[in-house]
Amino acid sequence: METRANYLIVGIFVLGLIAALLGFIYWMKHDSDGGDGKAYHVILDGSVQGITVASPVMFNGIRFGAVRKIELLPEDTRKVRILISVRQDTPVRTNSHARISQQGLAGWVAMEITPGTPDMPMLEPKPGEKIAVISADPGASGSLFAGVSDAAGQASALAVRLNNLIANNEDSLHRTVANLETFTGMMAERKDDIAAVIQNVRQLSEKLAAVSAKIDSAVDRLAGESSDNPNSIVSQVQQAAISIRQLSEKLDKSVGDKSGALTQQADRSLREFELLAKDGRRLVDSLDRVVQKIDRNPTGFLLGGQQSPKY
Repeated sequence: METRANYLIVGIFVLGLIAALLGFIYWMKHDSDGGDGKAYHVILDGSVQGITVASPVMFNGIRFGAVRKIELLPEDTRKVRILISVRQDTPVRTNSHARISQQGLAGWVAMEITPGTPDMPMLEPKPGEKIAVISADPGASGSLFAGVSDAAGQASALAVRLNNLIANNEDSLHRTVANLETFTGMMAERKDDIAAVIQNVRQLSEKLAAVSAKIDSAVDRLAGESSDNPNSIVSQVQQAAISIRQLSEKLDKSVGDKSGALTQQADRSLREFELLAKDGRRLVDSLDRVVQKIDRNPTGFLLGGQQSPKY
């Protein structure tokens, strides 16, 4: 009797637990569907991967309803129409938007509705519509999952290309590695020479720095010398500049006072030179004629007559 009583108690407890679980599921379904809540349509372009019937509808991060139906848009099969149901007190406004979002890094996928601004009116069906349509954000479809898939495909393709590149250039890579080993070995053998070169370069740099400092100091001293010191370079340069300027002024004054006489003298000299040039040309013409005569009859020119012809 006690054994049968124990079985009866266990059976009643299991049945009660099953009934409570079914009731909880019904309550969750009723609450998530919004019960007699308000229905909205959301039209999305592209894939809605991750969204299923009974997926939660979040409003400003709070669950306010669930997805009731997913279907293709009859007018354009590239688009998906999702029917959602939210609580009657959900403030969906005309500038509210819908998008698919992932709750957490590895969480579930939900339909999220933005709240809009308080100054905008509530969203109502347009004339000829039974259910109001919530605008979807650009790229609001399941681009997250599509992007992950595309990225995985691109990564796989990149890995294949890298493998092919390495396989096609395996000999070149081996030679490159061998050359690097040879070079590093040579560098290790000549490390003392390299250290000496580095030391020489460092010493040269220090010497250049010292020379530069000396040049800077000399320039500073030269610039700092006062012109009151008659033995300074600055004073001597200034005195030389003053002397040159005085000489230039004297020359300008001398030439300016006698410019007329100099011009007349230059004109007379130029005319005399022209006369001399004319006389020289006449003399050259006369000498040319004499030379021609000598060339034609040298004997006659020397004896003063023409030479008798020979028979």
